[in-house]
Amino acid sequence: MDLTAAELSQIDKENTFVIVPLGSIEQHGPHLPLGTKCFIAETIAFEAASRLKNEEYGCLIAPTVPFMPCHTSAGFMGSYGMGARTYSDALYDIGSSLSRDGFRNLAFVNLSISPEALKAVAVAVEDLNTLREFRAIDPIPLWTFSHNERLDAALRNIGLEPASELHADVKETSALMHIAPELLRDKIARQLSACCANPAWEVLKGNFSFQEMGSRDGYLGSPALATPELGKLFIDEAAFALAESIKFAADGNPMPELPIQIRMLLKMVDLDEM
Repeated sequence: MDLTAAELSQIDKENTFVIVPLGSIEQHGPHLPLGTKCFIAETIAFEAASRLKNEEYGCLIAPTVPFMPCHTSAGFMGSYGMGARTYSDALYDIGSSLSRDGFRNLAFVNLSISPEALKAVAVAVEDLNTLREFRAIDPIPLWTFSHNERLDAALRNIGLEPASELHADVKETSALMHIAPELLRDKIARQLSACCANPAWEVLKGNFSFQEMGSRDGYLGSPALATPELGKLFIDEAAFALAESIKFAADGNPMPELPIQIRMLLKMVDLDEM
């Protein structure tokens, strides 16, 4: 945050949403930096806040919280995360400190698909929602695991199956190409062959890491087909989903649940064993 404490004290905390981007520090193939998810989550947060400002919703964007658990990248160099329980407790502490200062609303920006990371944030949200007059939400996973007509159509138009673009894929590569092209190893990305997996089938087989799903170089998808236009679409759609979720929550509505298969998977995750 770039506000002083005195400036912060003047904010209408009851009607302001604090947006907290979350990000893993993990390998994203040979073409993307370790902090890719941090950069993308922060961009989505700022874009959503801009949309909400235009509609007179108050937002503050907190610094990105890195080192999210990332067990799906197990076996590859460059994956550094906290334990799932530690990360969940840290998010709870952040939210409870905001509550002590009078804030009432918190939205996490969570792009992870790693089960222990999803569970860590979900537990923190559940615990924060027990605080008096405080509301926490984690809406992006629902968007991630749902069909998005515009994004899915754009992927199919270039011959890709949306469900197979999982990590350091055409979406994340395109997003970084849009927001920070100087960080993309473009020449390397263009030489990468598609590496695809059916995530539903892989999970049924008990394969949860990208390596177990057949990735040799840390990515699952088709990064060679990335374009900045697709990256802008990805960011815009995610920011729209975040902004709409914040408005939905601000009106007092309960957030929709994740798809049942994801909820069943998360029931098997024990934070203290991750």
